[in-house]
Amino acid sequence: MKYGTLGMIAAAISLSAAQAMAVELTAAHVNPPGEPSNIAFQELAKRLNAGETGITLQVFPQGQIGGETDALEQVRFGALSMTTVANASLSSFAPSAGVYDLPYLFRDGDTHPWIVVDGEIGKDIEARIEAETGMEVLGWWSGGLRHVFTRNSPVTTPADMSGRKLRVIGSQVYLDSFNAMGALATAMPYGEVYTSLATGAIDGAENDTSGYRNVKFYEQAPNLSLTGHFFLFKPVLANRREMDRLSPEQRAEFDRIFAEVTAMQRDLFRSNFESDIEWLKANGVNVVEVDRTAFAEKVQPVVEKLSATFGADLVQRIRDAQ
Repeated sequence: MKYGTLGMIAAAISLSAAQAMAVELTAAHVNPPGEPSNIAFQELAKRLNAGETGITLQVFPQGQIGGETDALEQVRFGALSMTTVANASLSSFAPSAGVYDLPYLFRDGDTHPWIVVDGEIGKDIEARIEAETGMEVLGWWSGGLRHVFTRNSPVTTPADMSGRKLRVIGSQVYLDSFNAMGALATAMPYGEVYTSLATGAIDGAENDTSGYRNVKFYEQAPNLSLTGHFFLFKPVLANRREMDRLSPEQRAEFDRIFAEVTAMQRDLFRSNFESDIEWLKANGVNVVEVDRTAFAEKVQPVVEKLSATFGADLVQRIRDAQ
């Protein structure tokens, strides 16, 4: 009887210790179902919740807590544990991140970006971002190459942008780049784009193929021009105090699972592009290949101006990274 009682006490102490170590994290993002970052956060929560160290993650998707600026502010102040946002949104908080938003900076959307952010250049820029924001950069997810889509006739050359009101991310480099190409660049919240296309308040917008398909922008703007003007990183940022709540064992498990999910998210964007294009064509979208060199020439003054801001040497190192 004595040994049975001791066993029950030991079990209760063990359970109590496990419960004391349990840590609940929260995340929020604006991405719709089917988008790789949405899928990645679902998978991250699933794997953490099934883990062995007592971490749970609750995710608030599709802008349930507000836009990307709202999410970043809540992470900074600890109301949220983590978020992923467009790098252009982060650059408002961390100017050093803005170098990644230069138009036509990367050779491709599959390899070159990861050589940069996973290498020494990326680690240096990460350190600057963390110093500027006080947040921890957990990693870099993919937002893919971005393309133009329009309501009426397609964009085939920069001249086709002239006078067209196109919605862009509300970042100065996006605004300057599209104005340089001849468009009337217009910033507006992501959640307003579909209605604005439907009413004709804007003539088009720009996005990756995943967002274009999953938010059904093609219903209102059935012309997709593969301009590839920006590669969009989706940095994942966390509140430092929240991450410091994890024990060494919990942090090791978190880092392992996060690395696995990061690889999955990047792979999804790579594989989704081809399937998105195939699906869009089959559903009546006019997909247009363009000469990207002509568009790159138009934004060269923007590139030169920003290169002076971020350092021409840094920009060239990013371009030359192998």
